[in-house]
Amino acid sequence: MAEDKRPELVAEGVYRVDAIGLSNAINMLLLENDDGWTLVDTGVGSSAGRVRGALEALGSGPEDLKRIFITHHHDDHTGGLKGILEWAPRAEVGATPHEAEVISGRRALDPQSNAFLRYMSRGAEPPSVPVGKVLREGDLVSGFRLISTPGHTLGHVSLLRDADGLLFTADAFGRLPLKLRVGVRKAFCADPPLARSSAAKLLGEEFATVILAHGSVMRSGARATLRAAVDRCKY
Repeated sequence: MAEDKRPELVAEGVYRVDAIGLSNAINMLLLENDDGWTLVDTGVGSSAGRVRGALEALGSGPEDLKRIFITHHHDDHTGGLKGILEWAPRAEVGATPHEAEVISGRRALDPQSNAFLRYMSRGAEPPSVPVGKVLREGDLVSGFRLISTPGHTLGHVSLLRDADGLLFTADAFGRLPLKLRVGVRKAFCADPPLARSSAAKLLGEEFATVILAHGSVMRSGARATLRAAVDRCKY
């Protein structure tokens, strides 16, 4: 049974979808196109029903989901991929070169910087789903420009719609649970110093509204808030 919670309209043609029942804990995006929809990230295994419900609430079906773009390969962003593709098998999967190799199973998961997390995730495996479209920095995904922001994972990207300054940081920044941090948490990052450099890089872009993969939408004071997170980061 599809879950029918209507997604949050963030800006024209951009909807935020909760990947789990807790609001803003894990965010996915639905981007409206002339030919249908693009989904950015897929949440966890149980998120497939929430994506289906969101699209149905918007008057769309599986044939309308044209593209799925994955910002990075962590399982809270790829966990729903197989289930969504079972429902919408014609959707094209896209990712950056490094992330595409991991998602498809040709490369191992990036090891996290924290030794305990590395040990606990030693049996984790990538989703092994083919990636049909490889994109690079500067390429567009439904009007959003890809910005390379490695560090959280080695091929991580953020997305910026230059037309209205709408930035999706993915996990270049994040709140888990409340405090805004670079890379969400140091322990989750493959390369914490690189994550800090990437976060600082985003501050050089022109943006107004910020969507996080973990945390609520920031509609005012976003630049100052992100800058403060970078300034206090000790990675």
